[in-house]
Amino acid sequence: MIKFYNGGVCRTISQEEVESIKALAQAGDPVACFKLGRLTYSWHDLSAEEDYLITAQRLFVKAQQGGVVEADVALAIMMFCGEIEPYNPRKAIALLEGALKQGNEYAAYHQLCNLIFGRYGYKQNLDMAEQILDQLLEQSTNPWFYDLKGEVLQARGRYEDSEPWFAKAVEGGVTFSYFSLAIARGYDNNGNLRDWDAMLDTYSKGADEGNTACWHYFATNQMAVYEGLSVKQTEQRDECRGNILQILEECVEELDGISAELLGDIYCKGLYDVPIDYDRAWHCYLRGADYYCLGDCYAKMYDMILQGQVDKGADRQEYLEQCAIYGARLRNRHMQEETVHMYRSGRLTRYAAEIEMYHMPAVEEQK
Repeated sequence: MIKFYNGGVCRTISQEEVESIKALAQAGDPVACFKLGRLTYSWHDLSAEEDYLITAQRLFVKAQQGGVVEADVALAIMMFCGEIEPYNPRKAIALLEGALKQGNEYAAYHQLCNLIFGRYGYKQNLDMAEQILDQLLEQSTNPWFYDLKGEVLQARGRYEDSEPWFAKAVEGGVTFSYFSLAIARGYDNNGNLRDWDAMLDTYSKGADEGNTACWHYFATNQMAVYEGLSVKQTEQRDECRGNILQILEECVEELDGISAELLGDIYCKGLYDVPIDYDRAWHCYLRGADYYCLGDCYAKMYDMILQGQVDKGADRQEYLEQCAIYGARLRNRHMQEETVHMYRSGRLTRYAAEIEMYHMPAVEEQK
């Protein structure tokens, strides 16, 4: 079950295992329903007749009815992201905490992520996260907890101390840890670069293992190289530009949201002398928003509509409202403010309960 924790890992599962899971799910096996739900949610199968979110939710509900506690957690995450109507983060909290009380490690993993990274409206609390992790690690060899222990230490600036934890996570099959392991190997506890070669070698290994965050690093590295070239070095600049676009496009195809947003910025602003292409920028932001739940992408789509960079014709207002409400659900401050402004102007009334319960208080709190 552990390999279904992370979407990136889900996408490494063999086609043979996928077919086996599908067969079991069709036969009504609740665990297989959960696994197929995670695969559907992670792969974003856009070729299916039914929307992948609806399919994933339906599978998680079947697994939930069959007593699979992990399904409660998966549904909670969808609720936090506003992917289940009506928007109800309070119910999501109840589901997650209920799973925690049952000692479910998948729930513990997500709650720890909330505390470490301040996700879904939770405030960052590294002390609590580390306390919980230390208790878990006394009795668990779950490699994802090794990864999170490393994340806590890195968040405190203890890069060298985090290295053995990320190394243990990688040994346990968590390829996602390569990115943080590279940082741990590259920097000392004072934030000074200590081993460039070790860091670069680790990024390369992570890229070979399909870690899109490591691929993304090489794109940003090429950006730095490009910015250091003079306008006369046209051949080198062309090569760097091509590398940047190729790497980011490949990352987007592998469902990396951060790369989708960055690629959208490049096309929208004409960065690195790439010709401005608003249609391609919109497509990138749309992927970042719809498939990767990035509130900033909704905000950028909203601004593109307002600035006339994309023409939505008669549907313009509907697009603006959808960007605002979905961006607000993902706690983008700009979209929270626009949602409240629209509501006070007599729009978005179908979301009245949600706006008054969640978004208006969030805006007031930010003042």
